[in-house]
Amino acid sequence: MKRILYIVSTLKRTGPTNVLFNLISELDRDRFKPLILTLSAEDERFPSLWKSFKEIDVRIESLKLTRLSGFIKGKIELKKIINELNIDVIHINGIRGDLMVKKKDFNNQLIVTTINSNIYEDYTMLYGSIKGSIMAWLHMRSLKDKVAIGCSNFVVKELNKKYRAKLNPIYNGIPKEKYTILLGGDKIKLKKELGLPLGQPIFIFVGYLIYRKDPITTIKAFLNSGEAEKSVLLIIGDGPLMEECKQLVGQNRNVLLLGNQPETLRYLNASDYYIASSYSEGLPTSVMEAMGCGLPVILSTIEPHKELVLDIANWDYLFKINDHQMLSKKIDKILTEPYETLSAQCRSVIDDKINSQIMTQNYQELYNK
Repeated sequence: MKRILYIVSTLKRTGPTNVLFNLISELDRDRFKPLILTLSAEDERFPSLWKSFKEIDVRIESLKLTRLSGFIKGKIELKKIINELNIDVIHINGIRGDLMVKKKDFNNQLIVTTINSNIYEDYTMLYGSIKGSIMAWLHMRSLKDKVAIGCSNFVVKELNKKYRAKLNPIYNGIPKEKYTILLGGDKIKLKKELGLPLGQPIFIFVGYLIYRKDPITTIKAFLNSGEAEKSVLLIIGDGPLMEECKQLVGQNRNVLLLGNQPETLRYLNASDYYIASSYSEGLPTSVMEAMGCGLPVILSTIEPHKELVLDIANWDYLFKINDHQMLSKKIDKILTEPYETLSAQCRSVIDDKINSQIMTQNYQELYNK
């Protein structure tokens, strides 16, 4: 049995952490034993999946390092625990782990690393052009001699071209059996439980309220649409743009800013349509989850979004980034289309192409190389 050590910064509930949970949940436990090492302690201000991993019988260790102490002694601590746990495969998720683990220090282990975004765009949007560019260069440089995986064809293509890297694609995925299309009385019952209005189409946006996710365009578009007074928009998430979102919404009662929610899936099941207005993504888990629930999706025209609807013939619900007027038109148009047809088309992508069973099988083949 091969012992796989997954190295992450924390188990804060994010898209990549959800993907890791899906991967470990599907692992063949007769062949692979998963262990998790977090570099820092969990931040009590944010939801964590620590308990969820424990419930599926995964051993978790934590170095509880700050970023500064990690820089000073992280490599030593990592090497010590990897040797103690008799690890066969090291699977890294995130820049901190990649900078700490060098192949030359672990010649007896296979080292896999997964890149979950176009890190150049991600880092420059978060940290500014100069600092972000340096971070992206350092991260890509740290992949030397590791088996590097990109979470989508777009991520692989962009980073290989920009940095002459050698990433290969494995699609992130969600467990298709966990996500179901809720209809009729079941959906009405759930809306009542969540205190959501009945008899109105519900659009939903899920994500951190940051520039890269661009919640402002979604709110502007909804308020500008012809259906704004007859529909509801849910915003699930929090972040630095919350105050700007509140000012934009004002006294409008049809836009509900719900902050972080521990059970996002219930809100997805209670909703009817999904909107993602991001400037940049790797392969967004929240969009996959919405499609798994059968929600027709309206997406900005970034390549990862296009990949998700590539196999749906003539999907006409893509809009230019930062174009709230075009998004308004898509909101109005989608309400005129046969809902069951659109719902089934989105669900089929999860059933046939992008799910955690396929993802896990690909990683298991990789671990055995």
